[in-house]
Amino acid sequence: MPRKKITLFGKTYKTQKDFEKYVKKIIYDVVGCCKDIRVAHPLQYNILLKILERHPEYDDKTKNIYTLQIRKNLLNRKALAIFIINKDGQEIDISWRCAITGNHKSAKKELTSAMRSSIDEQIHSFKKNKKLRCVLCNATKNIQVDHNDEVNSAFDELCLNFINIIKIKNIKIPDKFGETKDNTHRRCFLEKDNIFKNAWIEYHKEHAVLRLLCKKCNISRPKTKKKLKL
Repeated sequence: MPRKKITLFGKTYKTQKDFEKYVKKIIYDVVGCCKDIRVAHPLQYNILLKILERHPEYDDKTKNIYTLQIRKNLLNRKALAIFIINKDGQEIDISWRCAITGNHKSAKKELTSAMRSSIDEQIHSFKKNKKLRCVLCNATKNIQVDHNDEVNSAFDELCLNFINIIKIKNIKIPDKFGETKDNTHRRCFLEKDNIFKNAWIEYHKEHAVLRLLCKKCNISRPKTKKKLKL
């Protein structure tokens, strides 16, 4: 398959990776965290708008735009995220990574994002009042809750097994989602899909085997091959 070339302002980037480096340089090195890019960085503001035009939901998301804002991603403090600030002060997230590819997030990513956010209470409950130490290397920094792949409890595998059960029961798999209200801009289930949501929460509570890992061990752990596909 030939590599996708991307042209912006007359310059052609041979690959999406090259284009991503260009976009990241603007976001991380030139602008950084900024409450009002339109005022503080007018040149980069127009460049970023042109980049974001590649986002599949650009027209809808920017119809009442006043400015753009860059701030730290609440789910990854080392990452920066772009937000649209509307004229009425409302903020809307817009993925600059989606703008690079020009593609919507996959149906799987949308669904699993809602599945993850719906079990937040279980994850927080597991971590609460525990000594934050990695069970593999005893590190005490950057501790995360992991779904244990070693006992067939990887998150992806749990999702796969649950969806297979849901299909047998003829319960509709959600394909439209809301957005969480915790400023993480993750997906959440709509009220009409409460049957699916509640069944998933109970399934996860019964079958998930959780453990505490440091970020390094979590990233390097063996990954399950049993993955959900939609």
